[in-house]
Amino acid sequence: MEPTRPEKILIAMHALAKGTTQPCRYEDIVVKAFEMFPEEFQLRGYPKYPDSSDIHKPLYGPLKRQGLVRAAHKNFALTEKGLTRSIDLAAGSSPGNQPREKAARLTRDMESEISRIQRSEAAKLFADGQGDKMLDTDFFSYLGVSVRTSRNDFIGRLKAVEDAVKTAAEVSPSPVHDGMLRLHGLLKTKFFNIIQKLSGAIS
Repeated sequence: MEPTRPEKILIAMHALAKGTTQPCRYEDIVVKAFEMFPEEFQLRGYPKYPDSSDIHKPLYGPLKRQGLVRAAHKNFALTEKGLTRSIDLAAGSSPGNQPREKAARLTRDMESEISRIQRSEAAKLFADGQGDKMLDTDFFSYLGVSVRTSRNDFIGRLKAVEDAVKTAAEVSPSPVHDGMLRLHGLLKTKFFNIIQKLSGAIS
């Protein structure tokens, strides 16, 4: 299956960063994506030149909302989730290769999220039966965000954490993973207004 435009940007970032989460300059991403997929990213009427707007919108929109990239000062980097996705996409885009099927397991980025959540103050309070003492700061720390996090970045982090806890509970049922799923549900209910304010929607 042909990768979508945002997926092609992930492939380009994967190549630029040499399979790491190192930051890439916006201009370098524009050039690399054009080099790899010229028909997709060429300037209309000028096929020898790239169209940066084709890169800008996906980077700041769906790729951030899905928690696949992070941005700072016109530099962009793959998140752990984005790196996992880009590896699969890059393998599937190679000649003679087919995209790999999603494995029914926790990916590296999900394992990282689970480990981080286990160390969070929210998880400690939940385990001690003190969920009522959780503050908004505990919620932000649980997600790995702050009050200054942009809307799309907030949505992306919420999705990344939710995907991790749901997948863990599905593929590796255990009291710990089931507890994390309940904790996530509790936090979404308790901080409903914050989620609504920062994201504009509840997933």
